[in-house]
Amino acid sequence: MIQIKLVVPIKGYITDAFERFENFILLEEMENKNNESVKFELEEVVVAADQIGKLKLDADVIISRGLVTKLLKESNENIPVVDIPVQGIDLIRCLYDCKARFGRKKVAVIGASNMIYGVENLADIVDFPIQSYILNDIESSASLVDLAANDGCEVVLSGLSTCKYADEIGLGAILVETGKESFRQALIEAKRVALVSRREQEKAERYQTLLNYAYEGVIAVDLNGQVSVFNTAAREILSISKGSLIGNSIYDIVKQGKFRNMLLSDDEYQEDIVAYKSIQLSVKKVGVFLKSKKVGDMVAFQDITGIQEMEGKIRKKIHLRGHVTKYTFDDILFRSSEIKKTIEMAKRYSEVDSNILIIGETGTGKEIFAQSIHNQSKRKNNPFVAINCAALPEDLLESELFGYVEGAFTGAMKGGKPGFFELAHRGTIFLDEIGEISPKLQSRLLRVLQEREIMRIGDDKVIPVDVRIIAATNKNLIQMVKSTDFREDLYYRLSVLDLVLPPLRERREDIPLLVNAFIQNGISGPKHIMITDAAKKKLSEENWEGNVRQLQNFCERLSVLYKDKIIDVYDIEKYFPNKSEEKIWLNQEVEGNLSHGVSERERILQTLKEVNYNMGKAASKLGISRTTLWRKIKKWDIETK
Repeated sequence: MIQIKLVVPIKGYITDAFERFENFILLEEMENKNNESVKFELEEVVVAADQIGKLKLDADVIISRGLVTKLLKESNENIPVVDIPVQGIDLIRCLYDCKARFGRKKVAVIGASNMIYGVENLADIVDFPIQSYILNDIESSASLVDLAANDGCEVVLSGLSTCKYADEIGLGAILVETGKESFRQALIEAKRVALVSRREQEKAERYQTLLNYAYEGVIAVDLNGQVSVFNTAAREILSISKGSLIGNSIYDIVKQGKFRNMLLSDDEYQEDIVAYKSIQLSVKKVGVFLKSKKVGDMVAFQDITGIQEMEGKIRKKIHLRGHVTKYTFDDILFRSSEIKKTIEMAKRYSEVDSNILIIGETGTGKEIFAQSIHNQSKRKNNPFVAINCAALPEDLLESELFGYVEGAFTGAMKGGKPGFFELAHRGTIFLDEIGEISPKLQSRLLRVLQEREIMRIGDDKVIPVDVRIIAATNKNLIQMVKSTDFREDLYYRLSVLDLVLPPLRERREDIPLLVNAFIQNGISGPKHIMITDAAKKKLSEENWEGNVRQLQNFCERLSVLYKDKIIDVYDIEKYFPNKSEEKIWLNQEVEGNLSHGVSERERILQTLKEVNYNMGKAASKLGISRTTLWRKIKKWDIETK
């Protein structure tokens, strides 16, 4: 049985609709007397035009006319809607009736464009002037009648509510009737559409039955996020209660989080691990295309909790997830216009895949910006791998960046080791302090940028990599290029997009905001410590050569020293950071030189020997950072084991 719903504004709107329907059925049975005929049922649904958006129907096909058809198509996507055409013969009959009743007065024909298109061409046939007005919504009905009256029209041909208003203001009004031929044509089209829709539904049910017996959960959505597939396994894995889900919005079914974002994003995934409620899902996602045009997305997923055969793969995946980011642009605290402009530029950079060079003094937040750009980009679901180029000696840095094969050198791991470029595949690699790399590594890095491929140490095979490079430096690379300390071609490859971070002294209005955050969230967790405005003003007047990092370290010191009291100017001045770490150490070094006659080079070398060249222990004993220690080792050309 095929159910047809006739939606009309008043009962009996289509004259003799049921009688015409019965005649249509008889003709259909006669034409198909040798074949099994399809049973039809017609039901009239009366609804005002302004209530159509709230209408809920259960039918195989809907038929209606004019503006009601337009509104039904806009508010209903699941049931096909067939328009009852207003044919030329219907309009001619109505116009001749108008002429007989009102004479040769100017007539306004008001209706949806699918009803009255080209009606002015009938003026010569009926021998009186005609003007048409397109009705797009029921609210504009009265205004169009008023417009027609102002244009000199004395009679209105239209639908029910429009004619009613025209009659109220004293104009002639004639309802455009639906002829027998037009109604029969609509029924023929409704039959065709219903049969096609029924076949598509049967096909969808077969596919749904197959999917319901699949082990994996499967969900498919269209480009608007409406569900077209949701199998039984998906319900069970996600703990979705029974009920009709097809056609509903995924926003109403799947809880907010990474799994839903993944389903609605433009990216594709292979065996990605996602947390959903209390379970871990292994998710694959692909786009759905029709004739090369994307029409939706589909995910297939499993609950990996307790699946023994996937344990090794899952552990590896979770381990690799260590190369992730912590910061987004929302984590950057600021009030200054300088940082606002910098963030806006960084957000624009994140939309493209070009290499970025971040330039800024030590402690200005270069890695935070790099992570934020990654998290704003289309690579955000892939690895973010960071390495400080100044923290490792040349040979170790090379092996970390490019990896090595088994036996490449003494101490090489069995089976070899992938480098950071491989680990960052399809993601982002952040090369901090890029100005510290040697000419040899500059050449190897240039090849990666040019060819998008790497070769492990000791290997003769190339490995293609898809990596976005974000480099950072606190040095003047242009000056280094001029002095031949940095390759010119590498510089221009890295600085496709430049992002200059302002030092803290150029954004002093941000300091009180940063101080509040650092004081309240020290190294031992959130606190409730007060700091006076005068103290914050005093801190804002300092130049902070170590920038945000130095300010944060000083605030952490204050939060430890003053747990139970209000911090004032006196407290600030007592521990004011007049010297940076390196300056303090150099002053100590000068004092040592005066008393012991020991040079900086000799002291570093002596300390390295004492700790058997352990860089961490040596830096701690000297009272400087590992990065500073490496700079001094390079400065004094000290050999390390």
